[in-house]
Amino acid sequence: MATGAWAQASPSAAGGAPAREKFSGAWWNQSDPEERSGFLNGAADCLTWTVHKKGFNGTPEQLEDKITKFYKLHPEAASLSVVDVWEKVAEQPKASKVEEDQGEVWKNAHWYLNGEWWRQVSEAEQLGFLEGYLWCLRTQVPASTERYSKSASSYRQRIDTFVRANPKLAKEAVATTLHRFRDQNIVDSPQQ
Repeated sequence: MATGAWAQASPSAAGGAPAREKFSGAWWNQSDPEERSGFLNGAADCLTWTVHKKGFNGTPEQLEDKITKFYKLHPEAASLSVVDVWEKVAEQPKASKVEEDQGEVWKNAHWYLNGEWWRQVSEAEQLGFLEGYLWCLRTQVPASTERYSKSASSYRQRIDTFVRANPKLAKEAVATTLHRFRDQNIVDSPQQ
C-alpha cells in the first residue's frame, strides 16, 4: 500500500467516486452552481497558497461561464477535470500591457476565504470549497504530511460548528480551520 497523501481514501459527498473522476465535466454539469463556485474557491486557495502554482486566482464569477461553455462546446472533453479546463480557459496575462487597476488586491494568504466568508455562503458552497481544497491536497501535494481521511461533508460540519462557536476567530482562514481537523498521529507504514 502506498503512503503519504496519495494513499488517502477520497470519499465524496455524492457516492464515493475517486476525486480525479468526480470533478470532471460530468460532475460540473450535474452539480449545483453554488457547489461549483465553492469548488473553484477551494481549489484556487490550495493551488495558490499550498501548492504555489500560478494562475489560479480567478474568481468563480470570472470562471464558471467559461468552464460551462468549454464543456458544452467540447463534449469529448467530459472526462477532463475542472482544473484542467480551468487552465485552458483562464485568461493569460498580456506581457506587453500592465494594467494599473486590476481590482482588489489581497496581500494576505487565502484571500477573503475566512470565517466571515464561511458564515455568509450556503452549505453547498461550503461543501464545494472543501471538495476543491481536499481534491487539491489529495492530488496536487506530492509529499503531504497531513491527511484528511473523512468526507468533505464531515469536515463541513466540523468547520461550521467551529466557526459559529468562535466568532473572535472570524478572520482565520478556512484552510487554517480545516487544518485543526486533520488526522492526528499518523505514522507512515512501509510500502507493502
